[in-house]
Amino acid sequence: MTALEIQDIKLMMSGMLSGKLFDKFYLRDGEIQTFAQFTMGGCLNRPYFDDDEWEQLEGREYPLWAEVRPFAYQLIRGKKLPVQFHFVFQLSRENTRWFLEHHHLNTAGNPVGGLFMNINYDHQRLICTSGISYQMFTMDKTAERCWDETVEQFFRQNHIAFQQL
Repeated sequence: MTALEIQDIKLMMSGMLSGKLFDKFYLRDGEIQTFAQFTMGGCLNRPYFDDDEWEQLEGREYPLWAEVRPFAYQLIRGKKLPVQFHFVFQLSRENTRWFLEHHHLNTAGNPVGGLFMNINYDHQRLICTSGISYQMFTMDKTAERCWDETVEQFFRQNHIAFQQL
């Protein structure tokens, strides 16, 4: 796990809310506090979808940030900054599979359950914390180190300055 303070909040917010920076991540959880508190994320709501729509989701359990982003944008945009917000992004199943293969981590016996980025804004400070969940206990932290490096590389590639905490 690594914690990074984002130096250019405006650029990060633009990429997150107006751009496609996190569009391929699942939104596992979200909370925005402006004049009221708004929560979002969690599992997709099966009763909302007809059978054809549900089939097109191909067994996906969580919404993509691309699907939620317009709603978050509506809540955050405006003249006043939010009091705070918190988003938990999870790397998609396909990208997690690619990550494990790319880093030569044994995908068959790998206990990785999910790769996460927690984005927290509070009092004009924006922090990203990387995280990993395991399906079973392991002493091997190779996947965790690779994920931490990947998160840092993700911000560098998107020209988002950060400072490690």
